[in-house]
Amino acid sequence: MKQVWIVAKETYLRHVKSWSFVLMVLAPFLMLGVSLGVGYLQGASSGNQADKIALVSSEAEVLDSFSMENNFTKSYKDEAGAKKAIKEEKILGYVIVKLENNQIKATYHGEGNMKQEDKLFLLQTLNQLQTNINVSQANLSKEQVTALNRAPKFTEKINEAKEQKKAFQKIGFFLISMIIYMILLTYSASTAQDIANEKGTKIMEVIFSSIKASQYFYGRLIGILGVIMTHFGIYILGGLALILFGSNIDFVRNFIDESPEILNQLGSIFSPATIGFAVLGVCAYVVLSAFCGSLVVRIEDAQKATQPIIFLVMIGLFGSMSLGQTDSFILKIGSYLPFLSTFFMPQRLINGYASNMEALISFLVLLAFTFGMAWYIGRIYAGLILQTDDIGFIKSFKKALTHK
Repeated sequence: MKQVWIVAKETYLRHVKSWSFVLMVLAPFLMLGVSLGVGYLQGASSGNQADKIALVSSEAEVLDSFSMENNFTKSYKDEAGAKKAIKEEKILGYVIVKLENNQIKATYHGEGNMKQEDKLFLLQTLNQLQTNINVSQANLSKEQVTALNRAPKFTEKINEAKEQKKAFQKIGFFLISMIIYMILLTYSASTAQDIANEKGTKIMEVIFSSIKASQYFYGRLIGILGVIMTHFGIYILGGLALILFGSNIDFVRNFIDESPEILNQLGSIFSPATIGFAVLGVCAYVVLSAFCGSLVVRIEDAQKATQPIIFLVMIGLFGSMSLGQTDSFILKIGSYLPFLSTFFMPQRLINGYASNMEALISFLVLLAFTFGMAWYIGRIYAGLILQTDDIGFIKSFKKALTHK
């Protein structure tokens, strides 16, 4: 057993000390930091005059009709001042509003296009103002004015909490699925490449003379799984740190204050069950990757060996996304199948389709399958890794079964 831990330690340290591991772990945090920084800068500059549209008019009635809650300002009294403000990049543009023969005429001048929401607000306000002018010119009675201003009444009754919960579930599952997807592709490829690098080398014959091939294989697996656990552990700690310290950031705190149920939803999405399936699923794929890597003869074929794994991962990812809208029969069956359950069962858990007992059964099936697969590959590992004949995957596997 001591030899197993020596191999595991060497494998673990070699991976965690590599720059590829450091960059892979830091990449999501860097992206999150950039996103938070951009959000902070946007929030800080949200009230900046450079984003506003100036309203210029000699008609006080026109200016009084506009609410300054939108991206409009009345700070400029004439067109000359507005033009100067554009050159100094204090405003995005300006609108000249005139009233000629009881008809409103508005002209926009700017360095860039007006935002659609600003244009919609401008036109709605001008239309309402024009309607008021038309009504006053028509000399209508109060009853006629009331009749003309009568609008349809529309009431929308929806379960906002339920709709918001569904939105969080979709976003949360997509996020955790993409994390699993990227980690799977990375570790599957690196594991297959590492195993393929050792294939048929003389040093492996020397190593197997001092340690059993199965023990060496288990040591390599334990080391790689330790790296994966470290990877997930860093992400979990990073998530907790974001929750704890994110409240000190104004726009994050405001977002949480407006939607206090966010933390509860995050707790259900990133629950111990979904994290457990993610970790165990990655372990299962790593064991399969080690097996595929041991079947190749040439190192350059290692990427080909991972193609079935990538295909299986994509089936799980996109299958769960397309089938996750309802608790379909295929989704239920897939949530108990090894490899597919890595994606299917978390989808059912997040959407509330599966009970804790169903999740436990699926987890135990995946756990038993992973251990069984690792045990069996360990038994035939010597035959796999010492095989140097280029006879294809199937024949290499059959020949490994006869190795003694």
